[in-house]
Amino acid sequence: MFPELEYIVPSSLSEACDVLENHGSETKIIAGGTDLVINLSRGEVKPRFLLDISALQELCQIEDAGEQIRIGAACTHRQISESPLLKRYGGILPAASARVGSRQVRTLGTLGGNIVNGSPAADTLPALMVLNARFNIVSKQGQGQGLLPGIYRGPYQTRLKPNELLSHITIDKLPRKACYRFFRVARRKGMATARINGAVVLWKEDTGRRVEEIRISVGSVTPIPCRMTEAENLLRGAVPSEEVLEGACLKIGEAMVEASGVRKSTEYKQPVVHTLVKRAIQDALRD
Repeated sequence: MFPELEYIVPSSLSEACDVLENHGSETKIIAGGTDLVINLSRGEVKPRFLLDISALQELCQIEDAGEQIRIGAACTHRQISESPLLKRYGGILPAASARVGSRQVRTLGTLGGNIVNGSPAADTLPALMVLNARFNIVSKQGQGQGLLPGIYRGPYQTRLKPNELLSHITIDKLPRKACYRFFRVARRKGMATARINGAVVLWKEDTGRRVEEIRISVGSVTPIPCRMTEAENLLRGAVPSEEVLEGACLKIGEAMVEASGVRKSTEYKQPVVHTLVKRAIQDALRD
């Protein structure tokens, strides 16, 4: 049963910030509501105010910003998965958004909600990591920016203050020669939460032999999103032989254990991650 609350639909981002400035600690922000509505119905959260930002046009735009793309926090996964601009310059993100939940969830659920919910298994986070995503926060005091991992304190915990709102995310445009792979493993299809997911983006030097740039992020295996930098450093500038790929994937397993410790799931997750990342790199290299 839903708690009693006051439902507010602001007419502008400034008005939304006014509400948060005055009632932030008693307010929950809703756009798609795919996670929040469940928590409300279970009584796990009991806000006094519900602030609906889904109609704020400045939060629903995907815009070309020169060498970057600016994505409003209220953009839905369906909107992202179908965006020609993102498909051309950041295809890994539409690929990830297209795998989120069910069709209904993708139609309602938003990128900002996926980020702020803070689940280590969120499908868009590895894709955002390999696109060097930056977040933008607004409040009555002004704006703040930072690289994506900086928004998190830990799993399901952000650094957002009660009076702050995630307004948009900015990603780097990828060169046309970039190739990518998104992978996901779950107990079943549809709305099952990912047990393991990840993103690989790479491109070769003009000679076609050496890896010029590579970015790897694996979700569901670390407390907060991260890049597998040691593996990237091993592959960057190298001819990707079987030996080099094996060495890089071993580094990813080590980074996973270092970040999360040894758990019951480590025994099966570590070799699965090794195989999935290696296969993703090989597939991207073939492209």
